[in-house]
Amino acid sequence: MIHIVTDSTAQLTEQEIQENQITIVPLEVSFEGQHYRDRVDISRAEFSRRLDTQADTVFPKTSQPSVGRFLEAYQAIIKPGDAIISIHIGSVLSGTAQAAQMAADQIQAPISVIDSGLTDRGLGFVVLKAAELVKTGLGIDDITTQLKAYLPQISLNCFVNSLDYLVKGGRANRAVGFISSLVKLKLQLVMADGKLEVAHKARGEKGMRKLLKQVVDQIVANPKVSRVGLSYVDSHADTDAIEATLKQARPDLEIVNELTSPTIMTHVGPRGLAIIYV
Repeated sequence: MIHIVTDSTAQLTEQEIQENQITIVPLEVSFEGQHYRDRVDISRAEFSRRLDTQADTVFPKTSQPSVGRFLEAYQAIIKPGDAIISIHIGSVLSGTAQAAQMAADQIQAPISVIDSGLTDRGLGFVVLKAAELVKTGLGIDDITTQLKAYLPQISLNCFVNSLDYLVKGGRANRAVGFISSLVKLKLQLVMADGKLEVAHKARGEKGMRKLLKQVVDQIVANPKVSRVGLSYVDSHADTDAIEATLKQARPDLEIVNELTSPTIMTHVGPRGLAIIYV
Protein backbone atom coordinates (compact mmCIF):
# COMPACT_ATOMS: atom_id res chain seq x y z
CA MET A 1 0.00 0.00 0.00
CA ILE A 2 1.14 3.55 -0.76
CA HIS A 3 0.18 6.10 1.90
CA ILE A 4 -0.09 9.84 1.30
CA VAL A 5 1.11 12.35 3.87
CA THR A 6 0.94 16.14 3.70
CA ASP A 7 0.97 19.08 6.09
CA SER A 8 -1.79 21.30 7.43
CA THR A 9 -1.16 24.16 4.99
CA ALA A 10 -2.74 22.01 2.26
CA GLN A 11 -6.23 23.22 1.38
CA LEU A 12 -8.28 20.03 1.43
CA THR A 13 -11.89 19.40 2.36
CA GLU A 14 -12.69 16.92 5.11
CA GLN A 15 -14.33 14.70 2.51
CA GLU A 16 -11.16 14.69 0.37
CA ILE A 17 -9.05 13.80 3.40
CA GLN A 18 -11.29 10.95 4.46
CA GLU A 19 -11.95 9.49 1.02
CA ASN A 20 -8.25 9.40 0.16
CA GLN A 21 -7.03 8.42 3.67
CA ILE A 22 -4.59 11.32 3.75
CA THR A 23 -2.43 11.78 6.85
CA ILE A 24 -2.02 15.43 7.90
CA VAL A 25 1.01 16.55 9.92
CA PRO A 26 0.17 19.90 11.56
CA LEU A 27 2.29 23.02 11.57
CA GLU A 28 2.20 25.02 14.80
CA VAL A 29 1.22 28.57 15.66
CA SER A 30 1.64 30.40 18.93
CA PHE A 31 0.18 33.41 20.75
CA GLU A 32 2.01 34.66 23.85
CA GLY A 33 3.75 31.34 24.44
CA GLN A 34 0.64 29.23 23.92
CA HIS A 35 1.27 26.68 21.16
CA TYR A 36 -1.45 25.29 18.93
CA ARG A 37 -1.35 22.58 16.29
CA ASP A 38 -3.15 23.69 13.17
CA ARG A 39 -6.45 21.81 12.65
CA VAL A 40 -5.89 19.93 15.93
CA ASP A 41 -5.83 22.46 18.79
CA ILE A 42 -7.21 25.45 16.91
CA SER A 43 -9.53 25.82 13.94
CA ARG A 44 -8.86 28.10 11.01
CA ALA A 45 -11.91 30.18 11.91
CA GLU A 46 -10.74 30.67 15.51
CA PHE A 47 -7.22 31.60 14.42
CA SER A 48 -8.58 34.10 11.89
CA ARG A 49 -10.66 35.71 14.66
CA ARG A 50 -7.70 35.90 17.05
CA LEU A 51 -5.44 37.28 14.34
CA ASP A 52 -7.96 40.06 13.73
CA THR A 53 -8.31 40.98 17.42
CA GLN A 54 -4.82 40.34 18.82
CA ALA A 55 -2.18 40.76 16.12
CA ASP A 56 -1.80 44.49 16.70
CA THR A 57 -0.43 43.80 20.20
CA VAL A 58 0.72 40.16 20.05
CA PHE A 59 1.91 38.98 16.65
CA PRO A 60 1.71 35.17 16.30
CA LYS A 61 4.62 32.95 15.39
CA THR A 62 4.54 29.87 13.19
CA SER A 63 6.78 26.83 13.21
CA GLN A 64 7.26 23.74 11.08
CA PRO A 65 6.57 20.24 12.44
CA SER A 66 9.52 18.65 14.20
CA VAL A 67 11.35 15.66 12.80
CA GLY A 68 9.85 13.69 15.67
CA ARG A 69 6.32 14.56 14.57
CA PHE A 70 7.05 13.19 11.12
CA LEU A 71 8.60 10.04 12.58
CA GLU A 72 5.45 9.48 14.62
CA ALA A 73 3.23 10.04 11.60
CA TYR A 74 5.22 7.71 9.35
CA GLN A 75 5.57 4.96 11.95
CA ALA A 76 1.83 5.07 12.70
CA ILE A 77 0.86 4.15 9.13
CA ILE A 78 3.75 2.18 7.64
CA LYS A 79 3.62 -1.62 7.54
CA PRO A 80 5.97 -4.15 5.91
CA GLY A 81 5.78 -3.74 2.14
CA ASP A 82 4.19 -0.29 2.33
CA ALA A 83 5.51 2.99 0.92
CA ILE A 84 4.81 6.67 1.63
CA ILE A 85 4.58 9.76 -0.57
CA SER A 86 5.00 12.84 1.63
CA ILE A 87 4.11 16.12 -0.11
CA HIS A 88 4.70 19.51 1.53
CA ILE A 89 4.63 23.29 1.51
CA GLY A 90 7.37 24.92 -0.56
CA SER A 91 10.70 25.35 1.20
CA VAL A 92 10.70 29.05 0.30
CA LEU A 93 8.00 29.41 2.98
CA SER A 94 8.84 26.68 5.48
CA GLY A 95 11.39 24.04 6.39
CA THR A 96 8.64 21.41 6.61
CA ALA A 97 9.85 19.36 3.63
CA GLN A 98 13.38 19.27 5.05
CA ALA A 99 12.06 18.00 8.40
CA ALA A 100 10.05 15.36 6.55
CA GLN A 101 13.13 14.23 4.64
CA MET A 102 15.19 13.96 7.83
CA ALA A 103 12.51 11.73 9.33
CA ALA A 104 12.22 9.66 6.16
CA ASP A 105 15.98 9.02 6.24
CA GLN A 106 15.55 7.33 9.64
CA ILE A 107 12.94 4.82 8.50
CA GLN A 108 13.71 1.61 6.64
CA ALA A 109 10.91 1.93 4.10
CA PRO A 110 10.46 3.61 0.73
CA ILE A 111 9.41 7.22 1.43
CA SER A 112 9.36 9.84 -1.30
CA VAL A 113 9.40 13.40 0.07
CA ILE A 114 8.26 16.07 -2.39
CA ASP A 115 8.83 19.78 -1.89
CA SER A 116 5.82 21.02 -3.88
CA GLY A 117 7.06 24.60 -4.09
CA LEU A 118 3.43 25.49 -3.37
CA THR A 119 0.97 25.76 -0.51
CA ASP A 120 -2.77 26.02 0.20
CA ARG A 121 -4.98 24.62 -2.59
CA GLY A 122 -1.94 24.40 -4.85
CA LEU A 123 -0.47 21.86 -2.45
CA GLY A 124 -3.92 20.32 -2.18
CA PHE A 125 -4.05 19.79 -5.95
CA VAL A 126 -0.76 17.88 -5.84
CA VAL A 127 -1.98 15.71 -2.95
CA LEU A 128 -5.21 14.89 -4.80
CA LYS A 129 -3.25 14.07 -7.95
CA ALA A 130 -1.11 11.69 -5.90
CA ALA A 131 -4.27 10.00 -4.60
CA GLU A 132 -5.54 9.56 -8.17
CA LEU A 133 -2.25 8.03 -9.27
CA VAL A 134 -2.10 5.67 -6.28
CA LYS A 135 -5.48 4.25 -7.32
CA THR A 136 -4.10 3.40 -10.76
CA GLY A 137 -1.65 0.93 -9.22
CA LEU A 138 1.53 2.77 -10.21
CA GLY A 139 4.65 2.37 -8.09
CA ILE A 140 6.10 5.09 -5.88
CA ASP A 141 8.85 6.07 -8.34
CA ASP A 142 6.46 6.48 -11.26
CA ILE A 143 4.02 8.46 -9.13
CA THR A 144 6.79 10.77 -7.93
CA THR A 145 7.92 11.37 -11.51
CA GLN A 146 4.40 12.21 -12.65
CA LEU A 147 3.78 14.52 -9.69
CA LYS A 148 6.92 16.52 -10.43
CA ALA A 149 5.76 16.89 -14.02
CA TYR A 150 2.35 18.04 -12.73
CA LEU A 151 3.69 20.87 -10.55
CA PRO A 152 4.23 23.41 -13.39
CA GLN A 153 0.56 23.09 -14.38
CA ILE A 154 -0.50 24.77 -11.13
CA SER A 155 -0.72 28.56 -10.92
CA LEU A 156 -0.77 30.12 -7.45
CA ASN A 157 -1.60 33.82 -7.18
CA CYS A 158 -1.67 35.46 -3.74
CA PHE A 159 -3.02 38.97 -3.28
CA VAL A 160 -1.68 41.01 -0.36
CA ASN A 161 -3.67 44.07 0.71
CA SER A 162 -1.13 45.26 3.27
CA LEU A 163 2.58 44.57 3.67
CA ASP A 164 2.38 45.03 7.44
CA TYR A 165 2.09 41.31 8.12
CA LEU A 166 4.85 40.39 5.68
CA VAL A 167 7.05 42.86 7.55
CA LYS A 168 6.04 41.55 11.01
CA GLY A 169 6.62 37.98 9.87
CA GLY A 170 10.05 38.83 8.51
CA ARG A 171 9.09 38.29 4.87
CA ALA A 172 9.53 41.91 3.82
CA ASN A 173 11.90 44.72 4.73
CA ARG A 174 10.48 47.09 7.35
CA ALA A 175 11.27 50.10 5.20
CA VAL A 176 9.23 48.58 2.38
CA GLY A 177 6.34 48.03 4.76
CA PHE A 178 6.47 51.69 5.87
CA ILE A 179 6.48 52.94 2.29
CA SER A 180 3.61 50.63 1.34
CA SER A 181 1.45 52.04 4.12
CA LEU A 182 1.92 55.50 2.65
CA VAL A 183 1.05 54.60 -0.92
CA LYS A 184 -1.46 51.82 -0.11
CA LEU A 185 0.60 49.38 -2.10
CA LYS A 186 -1.03 46.06 -3.08
CA LEU A 187 0.87 43.01 -4.30
CA GLN A 188 0.19 40.00 -6.47
CA LEU A 189 2.63 37.27 -5.46
CA VAL A 190 3.16 34.09 -7.45
CA MET A 191 4.76 30.79 -6.52
CA ALA A 192 6.49 29.14 -9.44
CA ASP A 193 9.55 26.92 -9.72
CA GLY A 194 9.84 26.87 -5.95
CA LYS A 195 10.15 30.65 -5.69
CA LEU A 196 7.94 33.36 -4.22
CA GLU A 197 8.00 36.45 -6.41
CA VAL A 198 6.14 39.72 -6.89
CA ALA A 199 4.26 39.50 -10.19
CA HIS A 200 2.50 42.86 -10.05
CA LYS A 201 2.14 45.91 -7.82
CA ALA A 202 -0.88 48.19 -7.63
CA ARG A 203 -2.11 51.14 -5.61
CA GLY A 204 -5.40 51.21 -3.78
CA GLU A 205 -8.58 49.19 -4.16
CA LYS A 206 -9.01 50.02 -7.83
CA GLY A 207 -5.57 48.65 -8.61
CA MET A 208 -6.26 45.46 -6.65
CA ARG A 209 -9.56 44.91 -8.49
CA LYS A 210 -7.71 45.16 -11.78
CA LEU A 211 -5.17 42.52 -10.71
CA LEU A 212 -7.93 40.16 -9.58
CA LYS A 213 -9.86 40.62 -12.80
CA GLN A 214 -6.81 39.78 -14.89
CA VAL A 215 -6.44 36.38 -13.21
CA VAL A 216 -10.18 35.65 -13.38
CA ASP A 217 -10.19 36.51 -17.08
CA GLN A 218 -7.25 34.16 -17.68
CA ILE A 219 -9.16 31.30 -16.05
CA VAL A 220 -12.35 31.98 -17.99
CA ALA A 221 -10.49 32.17 -21.30
CA ASN A 222 -8.48 28.97 -20.82
CA PRO A 223 -10.55 25.80 -21.47
CA LYS A 224 -7.74 23.67 -20.04
CA VAL A 225 -8.36 25.04 -16.54
CA SER A 226 -10.46 22.49 -14.65
CA ARG A 227 -9.97 23.17 -10.94
CA VAL A 228 -9.86 26.43 -9.00
CA GLY A 229 -9.04 27.12 -5.36
CA LEU A 230 -10.10 30.36 -3.67
CA SER A 231 -8.65 30.99 -0.23
CA TYR A 232 -8.98 33.93 2.14
CA VAL A 233 -7.64 35.17 5.46
CA ASP A 234 -10.75 36.70 7.01
CA SER A 235 -13.35 38.26 4.71
CA HIS A 236 -14.74 35.97 2.01
CA ALA A 237 -16.58 38.79 0.21
CA ASP A 238 -13.96 38.96 -2.55
CA THR A 239 -13.66 35.21 -3.04
CA ASP A 240 -17.44 34.80 -3.04
CA ALA A 241 -17.71 37.42 -5.79
CA ILE A 242 -14.95 35.71 -7.78
CA GLU A 243 -16.62 32.32 -7.35
CA ALA A 244 -19.94 33.71 -8.62
CA THR A 245 -18.24 35.22 -11.67
CA LEU A 246 -16.42 32.00 -12.48
CA LYS A 247 -19.50 29.82 -12.05
CA GLN A 248 -21.50 32.04 -14.37
CA ALA A 249 -18.82 32.05 -17.07
CA ARG A 250 -17.50 28.51 -16.54
CA PRO A 251 -20.05 26.23 -14.84
CA ASP A 252 -17.75 23.29 -15.60
CA LEU A 253 -15.13 24.42 -13.09
CA GLU A 254 -14.58 22.61 -9.80
CA ILE A 255 -14.19 25.36 -7.18
CA VAL A 256 -13.21 25.21 -3.50
CA ASN A 257 -13.60 28.47 -1.54
CA GLU A 258 -12.27 28.23 2.04
CA LEU A 259 -10.26 29.91 4.81
CA THR A 260 -6.52 29.49 4.35
CA SER A 261 -4.22 27.99 7.00
CA PRO A 262 -2.92 29.95 10.03
CA THR A 263 0.63 29.85 8.62
CA ILE A 264 -0.47 31.68 5.49
CA MET A 265 -2.81 34.03 7.39
CA THR A 266 0.09 35.17 9.55
CA HIS A 267 2.18 36.33 6.59
CA VAL A 268 -0.52 37.55 4.20
CA GLY A 269 -2.62 39.55 6.66
CA PRO A 270 -6.15 41.01 6.60
CA ARG A 271 -8.23 40.76 3.42
CA GLY A 272 -5.54 38.69 1.78
CA LEU A 273 -6.69 36.07 -0.67
CA ALA A 274 -5.45 33.63 -3.25
CA ILE A 275 -6.61 32.34 -6.62
CA ILE A 276 -5.07 28.98 -7.48
CA TYR A 277 -5.81 26.86 -10.52
CA VAL A 278 -4.72 23.87 -12.55
